[in-house]
Amino acid sequence: MDSRYERNIFLFLSLYRFLAYGLAVVLIQTVPLGGEEDTLSGQDYTLLSGFGVYTLFKILGPLRWREEGLMTYIMLGGDLLLATVAVLLTGGLNSGFLLYALTPILTGALLFRETLAIATAIVTSASLAIAHLLLYRWVDKFVWIMEENNLLWLIVFNVTTFLFGSVVYRTNLNIRRRIETDAVADERQHTKRELHDGIIQTIGYLSLKTQTVSALLTAGNKAKALEGLDEMHQTVQDAYRDARENLDQLSVEIGEAELVQTLRDYVESFSERYGIQVSLEVPGEEIKFTPLASLQILRVTQEALTNVRKHSQATEARVILQPNGKGLDLLIRDNGSGFDLEGFAANGKGHYGLQILGERAESLGGTLNINSSPGRGTEVKVHLPKRVRVR
Repeated sequence: MDSRYERNIFLFLSLYRFLAYGLAVVLIQTVPLGGEEDTLSGQDYTLLSGFGVYTLFKILGPLRWREEGLMTYIMLGGDLLLATVAVLLTGGLNSGFLLYALTPILTGALLFRETLAIATAIVTSASLAIAHLLLYRWVDKFVWIMEENNLLWLIVFNVTTFLFGSVVYRTNLNIRRRIETDAVADERQHTKRELHDGIIQTIGYLSLKTQTVSALLTAGNKAKALEGLDEMHQTVQDAYRDARENLDQLSVEIGEAELVQTLRDYVESFSERYGIQVSLEVPGEEIKFTPLASLQILRVTQEALTNVRKHSQATEARVILQPNGKGLDLLIRDNGSGFDLEGFAANGKGHYGLQILGERAESLGGTLNINSSPGRGTEVKVHLPKRVRVR
């Protein structure tokens, strides 16, 4: 999933929570909970202050929803409980916290499943209905459900909660599918360009070379013709190896496995196949990434190692995942021949493989840096921002 999209979701939830809290403050100051017309009670101040701190905490420390562990659901359930309690303490359907109570439902709809969002909506609506049906006898803040406009407000609130739980989820689902479709289209575009840069050009070269060899044979120059055939054979071998490697790369998927384990399996397979000793160095702490970040980190590693095999004449390479503050650095170093960076840049045409690396880094909001010199190997460094990490 696009990290920009996820940031926008968190920004929206934070702004909604903040504005809902601000509206509650205005309404409670206008209509104090204790019934006085001009002053706030101690309960009012305590509740508003407590929820102000809680709102700030939720905005600064968003839910780690991708982990989907027990603690994640406990935090979401706690948010639902506190929002419901705030509504019940401030008069139920007359509460200034009614919009605030929709925050857990929005969270479930945008970050989790529709069933969870609907369940959250049911709990919120049922709590209000039960409170006005039963508590009005003992608590002055509640009014019998059939008096005034309570039944109408309850129906409106119930409809709103279910719309938030279902319609918001389905709208967001369509947006997510569109983003995923675009990501697949981008991946296909990369594959198309790789084919054009590799196999298609190779076929064009072979076509011209066959004409040259044919002309040499017609002229009776067998020695030159044999040299041409050897070149064609080597080109075919290289093309086969490139095509095989591209297929192998595309067949590697993250799936349910961790990125680190997927990288470990890939570098071991790469080392065995091409005779280049590749080591993987990862931090001791467990790091989880967003799905899009995991895929792009894998593809960057694959593309960088492909460049090592094709161009560096290296015998060893290192793949390093290195936390940098709250971000991450991905480094691929080799002991190969290296190249002249200044001359490479002055040529005006960047190598296609390096162009792909840059595009993948930029798709995550990161940067690509290359350090190389003749005879000293090459280091490819991709710096990724903190938002690519789940933890």
